[in-house]
Amino acid sequence: MRTGMWFFTAFISLFYIAGFSILGYSFFSLRRSLAAATWPTAQGKIVRADLKSSSGSDSTTYQVEVEYEYRVGSRDYTNDVLAAGYAGSGGRDSHEQILDKLQSSNAVDVRYNPSQPEDAVLSFGFHRSLQFMFAFSITWLLFTIGFTIIWWVASRESTVLLDNLTVH
Repeated sequence: MRTGMWFFTAFISLFYIAGFSILGYSFFSLRRSLAAATWPTAQGKIVRADLKSSSGSDSTTYQVEVEYEYRVGSRDYTNDVLAAGYAGSGGRDSHEQILDKLQSSNAVDVRYNPSQPEDAVLSFGFHRSLQFMFAFSITWLLFTIGFTIIWWVASRESTVLLDNLTVH
């Protein structure tokens, strides 16, 4: 194998691994988030709910941080997961609405995994964070595939023009 081919294969493999890893995590999180719709619920109490902001060089992201307590059977649990796959985003209004709803409540339904009650969420569904992860991973993989095709075409020897050139 030529050195250039080996280097490109090793280099581009990292991009494929990253893309498929993010896509796999997206499917795992979506499956978990949809499964939570059928989990049993326990009444819980919000211990803390805040809106965290993180500023970058050109944007700010917002995320609701929550901590809640709940009881399953005779055991007490504490958790901090709002929803499977939930992450911050730039849409401050939607995060503030979630925060307002949490802060205005006396109690909240906690959905817990019946086989592992410490695994719990407050909400579920195919939400924006999951949609973004899917869109990002698919875009990443399409770009990587496109780059691979461009490299493959550029690295091939083409004699079409030479073969079709007629001289006298």
